[in-house]
Amino acid sequence: MNIKKMLVGTAAGALMLGSSILPAFADAPRPHRPDVVTEEPAGYVYNAEWVTGTSQDGGAKGQSIQLGSDTPDFAYYAFQNWWDQKLSDITKIRASFLTPTTTVNSGGSPRFSLELDADANGSFDCEPGPCVNDVVVYLDPATCSDPAPSGGGWIESDFTGDKTNCVINDSNGNVYTSDADGTAWSKLVAEYPDAKVWFMFLIQDATVGTNYVDRIMLDSAFFTKAP
Repeated sequence: MNIKKMLVGTAAGALMLGSSILPAFADAPRPHRPDVVTEEPAGYVYNAEWVTGTSQDGGAKGQSIQLGSDTPDFAYYAFQNWWDQKLSDITKIRASFLTPTTTVNSGGSPRFSLELDADANGSFDCEPGPCVNDVVVYLDPATCSDPAPSGGGWIESDFTGDKTNCVINDSNGNVYTSDADGTAWSKLVAEYPDAKVWFMFLIQDATVGTNYVDRIMLDSAFFTKAP
């Protein structure tokens, strides 16, 4: 995959994530893959920016993505050129999240929305929706995370590898839970064996306030610093 790789930065902060199994997001515009193919970053980032001084690694120069930097609190950050690979070939989707104590997150916000071309026919039928053959997967840190060893209120989400504390939901109403029978991710892959990634974006759409996201890893691409 051709994706920009960012160098390691640094971090600090405090957290409180909303925890609801089913997303409760608002009706708001979202990024779309055709737009991201042709637009510069300003075209596929809304109300989100890399900020300095807040990062899981600590230090005054550390950076993270701040969602909800302005009013309204709705925000997204889309990932360019990370698509068309098989769902079964994905090795890592990880990130760290920090929610300030003044922020209120409702269920499903913030999260990664992972859009899947489930029948691998080269199109995505969930736009404008409802989904018929394809599906959106909700990767929500409120239902898949553990406290970060570094502390400071950060939590770490290993959506592909968490074996003990992870629940993943999709737009078809399926719930995948890590247990003795396998990870939530492995059950998701088993449900959609032919699926390919259509698009993925980071979003908050049921939040009052801001969230910070750091150490984003999409397979071998590591996002910890602005380009």
